[in-house]
Amino acid sequence: MKSSYFTNFILLLLVVGLFWFSQHNTNKQADNSVQLLTSLNPEDINTIDIQQPQKDDIKLIRNNQSWQLMSPYPAPVSQTRINLILSLLKTPVHGEFQPMDTSSLAQFGLNTPAVIVSMNNESFAFGDVESISKRRYVLYQHMIYLIEDDVTPLLTASADSFIDNRLIPENNTIEKLSLPHSLSNSDIVQIDNVDGQWHSDDKKLTADQLKILIDGWQFAYATQVRKLAPEALTALPSPQIRVWLKDQQQPVSLILQTTDNNLTLINPDSGLEYIFPMAMSTQLLPDTPTQTN
Repeated sequence: MKSSYFTNFILLLLVVGLFWFSQHNTNKQADNSVQLLTSLNPEDINTIDIQQPQKDDIKLIRNNQSWQLMSPYPAPVSQTRINLILSLLKTPVHGEFQPMDTSSLAQFGLNTPAVIVSMNNESFAFGDVESISKRRYVLYQHMIYLIEDDVTPLLTASADSFIDNRLIPENNTIEKLSLPHSLSNSDIVQIDNVDGQWHSDDKKLTADQLKILIDGWQFAYATQVRKLAPEALTALPSPQIRVWLKDQQQPVSLILQTTDNNLTLINPDSGLEYIFPMAMSTQLLPDTPTQTN
């Protein structure tokens, strides 16, 4: 009897082992059966070029680990938007076929693509959307693929859409700040970091208030960023705000302006305008009272 129990136990272990192996092998085969649009590795991509009909070409370049917009003008780029573009490389394919000839591309909207994006000189042309599945026709290496498309809205947007919305780049740290007291008081307040503690020439500001104010600037995130035309820059007043960043000798100069609903900060050196809701004035200026309903 004991021998029988032992034999059954061994058989049970063998069955469990075979089941695990079969499931593991099946899952592995299932994973391998998913065809991706390309074998390119997102980590190997250093350049992204976007061509749109009747719009300026957009060129993005990776410098070390950060990305920069190079054309039509230089600007810092949102890593989130870069990641969305790079996700195209690992997009699953839901169908593929080879066009019979160049003239057959027209029925898929690929004779004049809505946008062409090139990554390290590998080009992807975006055509029409298939009427039933709503998947996008993409021409890549002389083959047409059907994919779920999440990137076309970004690829067909203006260059402004790629700019990082953070006023202070993520890897920079504020060391010193000079700015007006409030929207109605243009007298300048200076705030310095001395041995890890914030100090101001306005003695009414407490250490906690100074820390909150600096954090407001350090993590300020605009609702919109846009490039101003040269003629718009020439009509601007002198900067009222200066931000000194760690390991940078020259401060970032900013022009503060307001409209009925927005507070804007303009960097005249880069020509970028950062647009915030008016309520942000309570976080960015020392004496701006908190608005109440």
